[in-house]
Amino acid sequence: MGNCNTRLLFGGTNTNARNMAAAAPASDNAYPQGASLMRSTSSDESTYILFENQTESRVKLYWLNYDGQEVAYRSIEPGRVHRQQTFMTHPWTFKLLDPGTEKRETDVVVDDRRVVFPNDDSGPRKAVLRKPSLWEWSPDNHKKHFPKKFLESTEAFLRVHHTQRRTKSAALTAEDWDGKPQVNLGVLPTELILRIIELSAPEMPIVLPPAPVSPRSADA
Repeated sequence: MGNCNTRLLFGGTNTNARNMAAAAPASDNAYPQGASLMRSTSSDESTYILFENQTESRVKLYWLNYDGQEVAYRSIEPGRVHRQQTFMTHPWTFKLLDPGTEKRETDVVVDDRRVVFPNDDSGPRKAVLRKPSLWEWSPDNHKKHFPKKFLESTEAFLRVHHTQRRTKSAALTAEDWDGKPQVNLGVLPTELILRIIELSAPEMPIVLPPAPVSPRSADA
């Protein structure tokens, strides 16, 4: 079975920069949304993917080999395009290099996915590497897409609001021991409470599960 060769399309060199040491298998925990084990199967039909890096950081490509392990390949500079030789059943993933304190190495997607396959009937694929879109907070997706810590803090915030709303201390003209006007959470309308929660919601990237492999590719 063959490996995948690399060639830089714009502004690169022909130096082989692959690190063939494989990482751990790309199992359910490696990619969001509970993706099943992703791995290459056959090397019967050669093709290529054009990766275009539209992020502000260098991006490292990884081939998922026949055991589902990540094998490091080319690094792509911001604004560059790279032609990656591959095969129809071979999945690829990617990570930011040197993501820094405010970024994660997984903060890069293609069509909001962390794994891509070559196209089938439509010819070679162009895969644009971008920062992921973000989930917009709403009561409907509050529990679906936001972390446990945020859910717990929001629950505590709402509990205080509900309690103070039911007590006399929620009155707008309530006075403290010094005789000064005092306002607390209980006087805030529901619309403003929801706005506070929306503004405090953490940025959560939209990361979809890998697209299903076409029957033609799966049977190759």
